[in-house]
Amino acid sequence: MNILLSSYDFHEKWAQDVMKPLLRENMKVVVIPFSFDKKEVTKVEEFDLHYGKNGIHTPYILRPFHFYGIKDIEFIDYFRDNIEIAHKKVLSADIIFLTGGLPDQYLDRLEEFKLDILIKQSNALIIGASAGALIQIDHYHITPDDDYPIYQYQRGLGLVSGFEVEVHYCRSQIQNQGIERVIKEKGLPTYTIANDGGLVVEEKIIKLFGNAYLVK
Repeated sequence: MNILLSSYDFHEKWAQDVMKPLLRENMKVVVIPFSFDKKEVTKVEEFDLHYGKNGIHTPYILRPFHFYGIKDIEFIDYFRDNIEIAHKKVLSADIIFLTGGLPDQYLDRLEEFKLDILIKQSNALIIGASAGALIQIDHYHITPDDDYPIYQYQRGLGLVSGFEVEVHYCRSQIQNQGIERVIKEKGLPTYTIANDGGLVVEEKIIKLFGNAYLVK
């Protein structure tokens, strides 16, 4: 099962009816925070600043799982963990959490650690937000923003396929133009996912919750 989100706020009311039955207190979560910008994170100290015990992003990643009573949460450390340790962590996971950030750099690092293959073979529940949602798809589009000034298509993990998404959807003109373009060029069903919305994909059946919609 795959869950695609735009934010880490899946503990809030809009998500609880869907997420609560899926998340049990005895589950183990493995977080793969490999989506950082290579210009911002170049060494272990900078990685810790973002994803360490007191990292900037850490409380926002932990908060929804703690809400559902899950305490066993482990991070893969890009700088300290080798491939063997990273694989051992992923293989122990009931839930694999894919963080937000830069999806193309994310995929590069997953492939570097050979985690792309392992994730594809995993029976764990895969939850991803923003970049972590995009890279679950076989191919996805990126609407121009501060990080990506040019509209582009990128390759993902291929965990799910047959549709496209627009994450962080806020009805902006540039997002609508991007959606129109992907529908015209790819002819795929396209879903908008606002920061308070998500998709559950299981056996090619897609369930929408919160502020998520199929574009018509």
